[in-house]
Amino acid sequence: MSSDFFSPNELVSTLRSESRSLGLPEGSIEPIIERVLKAVLTWLENREIITRSDLERVVSSELKKYSPDLALVYENREKVI
Repeated sequence: MSSDFFSPNELVSTLRSESRSLGLPEGSIEPIIERVLKAVLTWLENREIITRSDLERVVSSELKKYSPDLALVYENREKVI
């Protein structure tokens, strides 16, 4: 897998930060972050090359399963909303 922009630690940090901005309790967000990270890492296993869009789409899709609000914030994190 070739990616100069993916960092598991950065993803976890981003999701924690965004969950705090939503006021989600830390105890409830940690299992979600673990599931999302596991799914992303599994998805990455068989990929030679990925794009940032691919990665963001997978993260968002996984987040929607557990927290649609967090998924929305993640999808729009670099936009003014």
